[in-house]
Amino acid sequence: MSTPSPRDNQPEAVETSTNLRPPAPKPAGIGDYDMERLLRFVEKWGRRLAPNPEPPSEVPSVPDARPSFLLLILRLLPYICAAGCGASLVWDFQGSFVLPWRSEPIQLEGILRMITVTGLVGFGANWLAIKMLFYPRKKRPLLGQGLIPSRKARIVMKLGEQISKEIINSELIVEQIRDSGLISQHRRKLTGSLRNVVHNEEFKGDIIELCQHYVNQFLRSPEFQTRVKDFVRGIDFENVGLVEGGILRMYKAFTGDQDISDRLQEVIESMSFRMDRYEDRLTEYLRGLPEALEEQSNAVEDYALAAIVFLIEQVNIQNVIISNLERFDEVRLERLLWRSTSDQLQYIQYLGCFLGLIGGLFIWLPAESIVATVTVGGLVWGLDVFIMRMQASAAASSDDLDASTGTDS
Repeated sequence: MSTPSPRDNQPEAVETSTNLRPPAPKPAGIGDYDMERLLRFVEKWGRRLAPNPEPPSEVPSVPDARPSFLLLILRLLPYICAAGCGASLVWDFQGSFVLPWRSEPIQLEGILRMITVTGLVGFGANWLAIKMLFYPRKKRPLLGQGLIPSRKARIVMKLGEQISKEIINSELIVEQIRDSGLISQHRRKLTGSLRNVVHNEEFKGDIIELCQHYVNQFLRSPEFQTRVKDFVRGIDFENVGLVEGGILRMYKAFTGDQDISDRLQEVIESMSFRMDRYEDRLTEYLRGLPEALEEQSNAVEDYALAAIVFLIEQVNIQNVIISNLERFDEVRLERLLWRSTSDQLQYIQYLGCFLGLIGGLFIWLPAESIVATVTVGGLVWGLDVFIMRMQASAAASSDDLDASTGTDS
């Protein structure tokens, strides 16, 4: 212990850092200056101890949807049907023809108008059904409201519930963290950074200065001074032993009539703590800290994972998803759904024209249309199954080849 100089009792100027976080609630006896000093230390050395963050893995971007050749053909059908329907107003097929298996001739009169109209009806029905998903956005007296705008709240609730159950939830997040080995990876990096920092003389000096400062702040705090004064005042100096009493009387004779408790209080108030005697012990402890973390690596990782689990469990993921989806107005929600399903919706929309054309053929030639549809559909289905089996067989052969190659190597 040593008596502090007048300079030690002067408040030091503190340079405010703009990068510091807002001050946390302060414990009793710690002032703004003390918290500022601690935050500066954490900010300075936290950056050196923190592992360098690895660049996040790139999330594959969704490729721009390019219309397939089939979709391009389907897009032309409504225009062809519209042109054919317009032409049928001034000209249409006439006459008849005979099929070998029919006894009566087949009339061609009005066939162009019939087929093109059914194609346009099929296209228009699907187009209207898709538009009714989103329009009208606002409820109308007679037209009502689109399916998605009218059920927006229910859709948002169901989406949030399903996403939080099946896609993003605390169990899946923790499982991903555990399987990825992130905690072990960052623990090893932190231990390596700590090995470099503990041998840094500047770091050791900052630790010593910080410990010395806060111990002195505690010794000079009103709470500590009050407790010591109450303790000293409670000592009965008159009823001590003979030897101790004689020493106290000699001390009182030389120093005057001032109460011994008052003198002890003056000594306590002038005390100053120095880290010189503990510097070697602190240095030894700091240098052994990385090895201690390595020995307790499993416990450290368990504590870190438990802390992460605790933080994740405090967040209601379902509410977060729902609150974000609720900010989507009808226009943004429509754009989101349209961008993610535009190809499929366009297929449905234009496929309606093709199915309408087939429907016109069914009206014109019911028996022949049924036979032709079943035959073509069966051929397409059989070809699809054959191709899938060929692909599965090729994939299995490739896996067997890779396995045999790995065994041989």
